[in-house]
Amino acid sequence: MKRLLINLSLLALGAIATVAPFAASAGAQTVVSGTGNPAVDVPAVQAAVDQGGEVILEGHFSFNKPPTVPTAKAFVSGLGGLATVRVSRAVVISGTQDGERTTIEGGTTPFYVEAPGASVTIQGLRFIRPRGAAIFVYAVSGLVIASCKIEGLEPLSGGGGGIDIVTSDGVPTPTHPGHPENISGRLLIANNDIDAAGGTALDNVLGITIFSVGQSPDREVDIHVSGNDIKNVTEPAINLRRVGGRARVEGNVITTGPVSSQKAPVPEAIRAVNIGSYVIAHNVIHSQWPDPDAIGIAVFSQFAAWPMESAVVVGNEVTMLPPDGTVFGTLSAGIDIRGFARDNVVSNNRIQGRARAAVAVDVFRGGIPGNNAFDRNRFDDFEPSHADVFVGAGVTDTLILGQRGTVEDHGINTVILPLRGGQPSGEEMHNALLEIPFRRLR
Repeated sequence: MKRLLINLSLLALGAIATVAPFAASAGAQTVVSGTGNPAVDVPAVQAAVDQGGEVILEGHFSFNKPPTVPTAKAFVSGLGGLATVRVSRAVVISGTQDGERTTIEGGTTPFYVEAPGASVTIQGLRFIRPRGAAIFVYAVSGLVIASCKIEGLEPLSGGGGGIDIVTSDGVPTPTHPGHPENISGRLLIANNDIDAAGGTALDNVLGITIFSVGQSPDREVDIHVSGNDIKNVTEPAINLRRVGGRARVEGNVITTGPVSSQKAPVPEAIRAVNIGSYVIAHNVIHSQWPDPDAIGIAVFSQFAAWPMESAVVVGNEVTMLPPDGTVFGTLSAGIDIRGFARDNVVSNNRIQGRARAAVAVDVFRGGIPGNNAFDRNRFDDFEPSHADVFVGAGVTDTLILGQRGTVEDHGINTVILPLRGGQPSGEEMHNALLEIPFRRLR
């Protein structure tokens, strides 16, 4: 059991590292102290990470040098094909909290993770204006990214994100899904503070992006995105597409900022798309985007082969605050279900502010939603341009349970069940469910 101390000034001169005994770890622990000189800091961190085990970074590091690490091509991160430090084996990378938090300044994608079959942890680091992404993950089996602070982003090729976990070259599709088998196991993205300030209306700047991960039945993922504070994004703060397994998005606080991307047809603060088992619960969203189709939480699929099924959206607080005078578009909503989406439940959420609707279900790209439910959501201090609850033309078998406020219904076989004394009577519930061919509520 050894603790490996890397003295960066000696490393710069080609000297060997100092080794001292350490009894608290079953493996090697490497401590790296920052110098603020990228010519020293980057190779020192790379050497420590290559050893695996536990790596502790302390002090102030500069990664402001041209990137040299080849990466998998993935447009979401704006990587440009190169990153700064490559993580290729099992490792725990931690910052220190004594005095100043460990800081990494600049760098094009400071950490790129391609560690097939290995577990990786990155925690307690402060990133200042990384370019492209702070952390990009392409292959891993078990991942923790926790208690990191990301201050500002510099988009590359018009794009960037705080944390990207992506195996597809762009938005995944059934014919080009990427390599979801690359990422498996438990993914915990928790208690990070991401301020993505730096993007313009011409940039796609996101907070946490998870695309095409997990493969059933033997390489599934169990995703937990919780307790993160995300600000000043121009596209989704939390964006999940094609999950082979389960995803829980809970207890995050999102403030979009006033700039939305002109490249995004529909900006959404939280976006859950395509296959997967999703729970979106107890998040707080303040959407300030000027886009007329902005959405707080979106649950949808544009592909019949990858339907969105049985998602639960519960207990969230969504405030829509577009600029005064905004003329809302055809998808604007606090919470929206659309496309190839069935058996989803939106329950006990609170929607405030202004939009086309507080909650809505819409036909989208040929997909007709069916058998979805809105259950006792609250619309205090909300001003719709259409109605509190909006059911689009052709949408089938929607259940609206105990909703106060206005309803605009263009659907087929919509069932509206009001509350009596706070709860529907047994007879009302029984009769409502008999009218619907198949209904699965959670």
